[in-house]
Amino acid sequence: MIRLSALALLAACAAATDEPARDPGGSVALRVIEIGALEARGEEKRVSGECLSACTMYLGLSTACFEPDAVLGFHGPRFPWGWRMSEAQFEAVSRTMAAYYPPRVARLFLRDWRHGDDFVRIPARNLIDRGEARACD
Repeated sequence: MIRLSALALLAACAAATDEPARDPGGSVALRVIEIGALEARGEEKRVSGECLSACTMYLGLSTACFEPDAVLGFHGPRFPWGWRMSEAQFEAVSRTMAAYYPPRVARLFLRDWRHGDDFVRIPARNLIDRGEARACD
């Protein structure tokens, strides 16, 4: 009973926070698996706050919705801790990411955004207005 009460308290504290959500991205391979599982279950994914790197792949999830004030941050794939990818790895992972993007975003990502060191930050509102992302109800 004490454990359940502690879990309920933790959940309440987490829900009460005013901090915006932040998804830093992570492994592209794991994100592909997660998106496939969400798609198979028909489960909605609500994106808010900062959605960076591999998180941007939710653009390809049919059940994803984006809060208009969310910001998506695009950059090319990297290994953790700054390890360099071979050109073939960089190209393959970049193309995997781009496969989840709307056509215009994929073109910009492959042509420009993946080559810079900094995030290219795009407000979700812009993508929603262009019909490239679905707004949350």
